[in-house]
Amino acid sequence: MKRVIISDTHIGTKFYKSGELLSFLKTAEYDELILAGDIIDFIKIPIFSERCMEILEAIDCKNKSIIYVVGNHDESLIDLVGKEFFNVTFLKRYDFEEGGRKFRIEHGDVYDKGAIHNRLFVTFLSVLQNILEFSFSFDFTSWWTEIQIKKHKLRSIIDILRHHPKTDVFIMGHTHIPEALVWIDAEQHIKTYINSGDWVTHQTYVTVEDGVARLCKFEDLNHS
Repeated sequence: MKRVIISDTHIGTKFYKSGELLSFLKTAEYDELILAGDIIDFIKIPIFSERCMEILEAIDCKNKSIIYVVGNHDESLIDLVGKEFFNVTFLKRYDFEEGGRKFRIEHGDVYDKGAIHNRLFVTFLSVLQNILEFSFSFDFTSWWTEIQIKKHKLRSIIDILRHHPKTDVFIMGHTHIPEALVWIDAEQHIKTYINSGDWVTHQTYVTVEDGVARLCKFEDLNHS
């Protein structure tokens, strides 16, 4: 089985890469597609265009397994967790085993600290961000991501992984920072952390096949 994981597409916002995302969904080969949160940005009051509908139609719900891991920007779907709707299974975390390794996929917002963990503060910040983007055509998300990358520390990843001692491969999104870390723990087990990045700045995704996880970047010649 080949699994593909994408997150943080933020469909409906001003600066998400709609053309690249549509091309990716039309050409990607997979048996199971895992949408790891912040797929539709309900907080920012999304604008649903014809392109949005094309993207949603490109998700092959009829013939493929679709897992939707709810994030903080699409938390409006939280009541669907544990249920299947239009052949899409909604979860807060997704666990599976493949190739003798235990995988866990989450969105990652539960590991925020400080004010950013406050739901009302995040909602206020997102509405303000939406005003800036549409009024001044300013790509706040990419600007903020670059700041976070510059001050990014390994310690934050280690803190996250301490919550999952029995997991071999932990995959999340949320930070919009695509990265992969592989190490050997004290019991000589190979551990892997991967952040799937986003579709606002990086256009990255993760594949899992035969127990091997890879972080990949989508290159669309039609939008280069």
